[in-house]
Amino acid sequence: MPHPALRRTLAAVTAVLLPHTALAQLEEIIVTAQKRAESAQDVPIAVTAFDAAALKSQQISTFGDMRFAAPNVSYAKGNFTSNNFAIRGIGTALVAAGSDDGVGIHVNEVPILFPRLFETEYYDVEQVAILRGPQGTLYGRNSTGGAVNMITKTAETGAPGGYVEGQYGNYDHTQIEGALNVPLGERFAVRIAGIGLQRDGYTENIHTGDDVDDRDQYSVRGSLRWAPDDETTVDLMASYFEEDSTRTRSQKQMCHNDPSGVLGCLPDRLAFETVNPLAQLTGLLPSRLAAFAPTPALSNDQSENPRDMRKVNMDFTPVYEADETLLTLRLEHEFERYSFVALAGYQDTSVLSQQDYNNNVGGTASPSPLLRSVFPITWATYFADGCLPISAPSASGNGIVGGHSDGCNDSLDGYDQSNQETDQASFEAHVASNYDGALNFFAGAFYMEADTFNEYYVIASGLDYFSVVYPAVAGTFLGTPGLRDGLAYTAPSYINRVNSYELESSALFGEVYYQLRDDLKLTLGLRYTVDEKDIDDVQYLYNSFVPFGFDGTITGAAGQPLGRVDNEKWEETTGRAVLDWSPQVSLTDATLLYASYSRGYKGGGFNPPFDRALFPDTAATYEPEYIDAFEIGAKNTLLDNTLQANITAFFYDYEGLQVSKIVNRTSFNENADAEIYGLESEFLFAPDEHWRFNANIAYLHTEVKDFASVDTRDPTAGRSDVTLIKDNLNASNCVINHNGAPAPGVAQLNSCSGLQSSLPAPYTVSDGVAVDLSGNQLINSPELTVSLGGQYEFSLAGDYRLLARLDYYWQDEMYGRIFNRDPIDAIDSWDVWNAQATLLAPDETWFVRAFVKNIMDDDNVVGIFVTDPSSGVFTNVFTIEPRTYGLAVGYNF
Repeated sequence: MPHPALRRTLAAVTAVLLPHTALAQLEEIIVTAQKRAESAQDVPIAVTAFDAAALKSQQISTFGDMRFAAPNVSYAKGNFTSNNFAIRGIGTALVAAGSDDGVGIHVNEVPILFPRLFETEYYDVEQVAILRGPQGTLYGRNSTGGAVNMITKTAETGAPGGYVEGQYGNYDHTQIEGALNVPLGERFAVRIAGIGLQRDGYTENIHTGDDVDDRDQYSVRGSLRWAPDDETTVDLMASYFEEDSTRTRSQKQMCHNDPSGVLGCLPDRLAFETVNPLAQLTGLLPSRLAAFAPTPALSNDQSENPRDMRKVNMDFTPVYEADETLLTLRLEHEFERYSFVALAGYQDTSVLSQQDYNNNVGGTASPSPLLRSVFPITWATYFADGCLPISAPSASGNGIVGGHSDGCNDSLDGYDQSNQETDQASFEAHVASNYDGALNFFAGAFYMEADTFNEYYVIASGLDYFSVVYPAVAGTFLGTPGLRDGLAYTAPSYINRVNSYELESSALFGEVYYQLRDDLKLTLGLRYTVDEKDIDDVQYLYNSFVPFGFDGTITGAAGQPLGRVDNEKWEETTGRAVLDWSPQVSLTDATLLYASYSRGYKGGGFNPPFDRALFPDTAATYEPEYIDAFEIGAKNTLLDNTLQANITAFFYDYEGLQVSKIVNRTSFNENADAEIYGLESEFLFAPDEHWRFNANIAYLHTEVKDFASVDTRDPTAGRSDVTLIKDNLNASNCVINHNGAPAPGVAQLNSCSGLQSSLPAPYTVSDGVAVDLSGNQLINSPELTVSLGGQYEFSLAGDYRLLARLDYYWQDEMYGRIFNRDPIDAIDSWDVWNAQATLLAPDETWFVRAFVKNIMDDDNVVGIFVTDPSSGVFTNVFTIEPRTYGLAVGYNF
């Protein structure tokens, strides 16, 4: 049932949305959803668009804010460098460097492969439009879930002008943004815009007393317009963004501690506890040396995990650095019967994020002085200071072995680093006819190439300790030939590195429009896509033995080169058909009815590198996904253009939906079938010159079809006829299938790879029991969402005006994983209230605005990420921002 506050608000808005005497009309929003300027009400596509005024009035300042204002849109940060912006349940649920987004993100119609969604603050924006459903016959880069297009303000050759706005708020929030438009004669103009933002952290680290998750970023943008004649326009935009902050990728880590150390976290519920370090590779490996050499103390002692989403207890301060250079170029020429457009784009972007791996304070630990006499070389090289060294990221990957140290600590510390660098270039050209007759067409061609470097590290003092001590232990006490004091493992940190992921994508696309009669039009579209992907990647961890100080190329145990070099190519033909009817309702009202079918496609890709010995039957690639989408819609402009009422119903038949899970230090991407359907309604109402209302109500049903997979949270699937095993070499999990026999008498800490050959029939060993996921919901797909807003304009003395606005959003419960385990995967329903009041000068040259977001200061969870068994299957949690409020002052000129 909806929240009581939601029911009361729905009742209030329903009472308001009744016929009134119309004294004001709704503004028309012009969009380019079909690559030509037209009213959003005339487009037979489910599209929600916000102009600059709507973005400000509804406090939409980031991509994440879109979920509060557009139907069936969700957003959550990913655990690494990615984001999951989803439309109708389709987004980016993959963990792979070569994955494609389900929702295409565009800036000035240029597709961006790796957009800075997590960091972007909107400024000097003309419009943001969200298109729901598969896109491809009109857009250069195809997508299955939909597309978002942000259009920046262009330079204008008319009069000079601009604005400046400053803000101050809680968390010592300071922000300044502005723009200046300068005409340079009748044919040239330039526009300069920028934004700077600083604030203190949202989260208190009780261990250090400092705040983390702060912001320090800025962006500048320059635009140039050249109109050599009345038929030709050239627009160039160049922007630069940079951030250096303590932003956290996830706000909290949760776990119901597993005292056995087999799982690390129990699969029944989330709790404010910490993972058992004995279940993690970083703790398991050092503990194996205890019988032969003094080791740092390892136990399941729990450090405090505050029962507050805005408090953490960790000994590593987050690092977040990002930058982006973006250029877009648009050339448009109007012929007598045709319009020609050429689009070019370039992006160069990087991001680097470091964060405490376990989000807690590691147990106090130090090397025993006994090591000095047992292993004098190791002691003198690494432990003479009486503390535990920890590696720093390095190009070679050799960490402390190669002399790359990040300090020395008196605890078992660990952090991860996720970093990526991408550059892309694209070109698109299309032509549209403008015939007087019944037939017209649109045709285009697209080409893109991109190159990405991606790394993920897990760096821990426990891994470093094992790397330099184990060879001495093995040589001295175990008699392993060739091992001795003074040797070390290469790659003392876990590294998943994509040296290069290259994409080359090309397409031909177009549509034909036939006016069957004045009020009835048929659209037929077709697209042919070729995606070619190249990968060069490698996974490092304890690959071979080398002398201390080695900083060369890491090879396998037999000196063999490591890594994978592969190439794949996918080709597909897709399209759409639309029939739209515009019956004449009255002289003042208008209605558009449409029905459409679309075939969508998203290319396959490469699974990240993994240990073939552990997973010999796992495919190195995953397959493309396909969608057959059916949609009907009605767009109505009623009551003398004071009411807009749009309703859309859709049905998706999904084949090969790409989904991810983290298993034994890598990501496995699988393909599942799914069924999605829903209903969306959008209303705008202006009963008089004072009131404005908006309401969106959306229903979404998502269902997995005919798919089974092993849940890493519980590989046994709760069955008693299997035995769960923790691998004593790599901390992975496996199960022994009894196959009708009694439980075998083996220790739970064992070798998964060695068990199969040592166990008699009928016992077998596998990675777990697959569970049937048919009927489960897709991730981050609430069944019901509601967005409501109301604004009242007060007329004050002296022609001053005061605008008071209140916005409300509510969403139903949803699941953070496709396994839908209750209650551990469930994300409760939640709501958020925002409000603001703006005082406008008579000529609108200046304004003062007071604002507040998340009025109730709720810590609403919007997504989760579950790590792999070798990390203890802990859960990282993503939340919305806390309550923020402040005052803005602006001047327009």
